[in-house]
Amino acid sequence: MKKSIVIFVLCTLLLSACNANQLPGQNTTTAATPPGSSTAAQTTTANVQPTPATTTEAPAKLSDYFPLTVDVHLKYRGTGNEYASFDIYVDYAKDNKMQVRKNNGGTETVLVYEIRDNALVCNYSRGETYYRYDYTAMTDGDDVLLKEPLAAGTTWTAKDGSQRSITAVDKQIDTPAGSFKAIEVTTTRKDSVNKDYYAKGSGLVKTEYNSGNAAMTVVSELEKVEKDVPFKHIVRFYFPQFEKDRIVYMEREIAIKTNEDMKYQFQKELKTIPESSGLGKTLTKNTQVLGIVLDDEKDTVTVDLSSDFIKEMNAGTTLESMLVNSITNTFGSYYMKGKVIITIDGKPYESGHILMKPGEAFTVKTEGIVEYK
Repeated sequence: MKKSIVIFVLCTLLLSACNANQLPGQNTTTAATPPGSSTAAQTTTANVQPTPATTTEAPAKLSDYFPLTVDVHLKYRGTGNEYASFDIYVDYAKDNKMQVRKNNGGTETVLVYEIRDNALVCNYSRGETYYRYDYTAMTDGDDVLLKEPLAAGTTWTAKDGSQRSITAVDKQIDTPAGSFKAIEVTTTRKDSVNKDYYAKGSGLVKTEYNSGNAAMTVVSELEKVEKDVPFKHIVRFYFPQFEKDRIVYMEREIAIKTNEDMKYQFQKELKTIPESSGLGKTLTKNTQVLGIVLDDEKDTVTVDLSSDFIKEMNAGTTLESMLVNSITNTFGSYYMKGKVIITIDGKPYESGHILMKPGEAFTVKTEGIVEYK
């Protein structure tokens, strides 16, 4: 089992400001000598005091501080703990929500953030998640990370009951990625203090944890920002090798961008086999993956395929069984589920050889299956 660790909170914040216009500073008027005066005409200049230039700064608000950044990779350098270094990728960014993936070398954790009710909250966190799936509709309780007004002294209660407050709004912070003016958010607990620093245009640039007696300090600092970078991971795909009466797997590196649906990757890769390999394509030419739904309580993943799979399969009992097992092992292994429900256009799987009941699942069986070489 991979290790689980304390999750450092991430959110991306931006500041904005407006410049006021410069007003005219002087006005000149001319006074004429009245008619009949015995003196020469005189010209008088009336000086008007310059109007001071004014600069107004727009009130800070959360919508300015939380851009829905896509295809970005944030790398953090850590000291004080083996898990203090981590990488962040953005899985989804939509509807004032952002789902990010944090990899600290020991585990991958998915976190969902949302701007709502004048606050930035983390509404969902899930550890040991090594696959791409949209959890933006999920919630396990709100943890308020930042709260309006965005000014020193703003205080609120965190999800665990601790006190969290903005303790500075213009803190000088130096990191491997550069120097920043940052907002300091302090979380005070019975036996520890945590400080998070958010900078204009850069988001979280530093986080610092101190135990109550200062016996331990853990620091994570922004080291590098990469844009237009997809999330890459290794995925195992299963295929029938009919001539040898067996199923084999192939591992491929899959690059997936923010907001992309993994179903299209499965649809493509399960139709791709090396030339002269003797492998069969797991999905037929026109088969589409219509949807993927996870159910943790039932330990199932439901895969909905288009009816082209049944129409184009043209397989006997043995080959169809191998195709179904290849689908089952591919989706079950990737989503870490023991059972796979295969539906056709939303209805239970039905062919000339196999008839499934509503909700009936195929079991993942990967033991003894070897890698294709």
